[in-house]
Amino acid sequence: MEQQATKAPRLPLMVAGLAVLLVILHLGTVAAQRESLQASMAASDANTMVQSMSARETVLIAHANQGGLDADVRSDSLAQVQRLRQGSVGGQGMRSAGIDELEARVKQLRAQAEAAADRSGWLGLGETGVVLALLLLAFAQMLGGRVLVWLGGALALSGVLAAVVGVLLTA
Repeated sequence: MEQQATKAPRLPLMVAGLAVLLVILHLGTVAAQRESLQASMAASDANTMVQSMSARETVLIAHANQGGLDADVRSDSLAQVQRLRQGSVGGQGMRSAGIDELEARVKQLRAQAEAAADRSGWLGLGETGVVLALLLLAFAQMLGGRVLVWLGGALALSGVLAAVVGVLLTA
């Protein structure tokens, strides 16, 4: 009887600790999902800009290749093509990115979005392990099974390890 009295407070403390861990993992999962979504949207916006600049570049090249154009008009069109491709410095010293720079940025943003989505998946896996551990601990509290406590602890530990490994792999 005395042995049960000393062990009884451990289970509620474990449940409380796992509940706090669950909240932390959930917040990490949501943050990673938000980061992935924001990077995907930024990549989409940048890609739209690249496509419109490429269309403009095509029009300017076609214009420059028309027969019978004045040399100044042709050189102006080709200069605009170069500025579109490489970027330019506008009024007040503001620099605008060119097609090449934007394409590199799109690749970077897509990789960032993919890494955040992967991180979210790993954190979600960890979150699932902790939820299952909480359920097993609840059953252990109702049924009094020591095996369920150990199994719940193992699931919680594996969930946390999955989350940590996932964060380290996608960092």
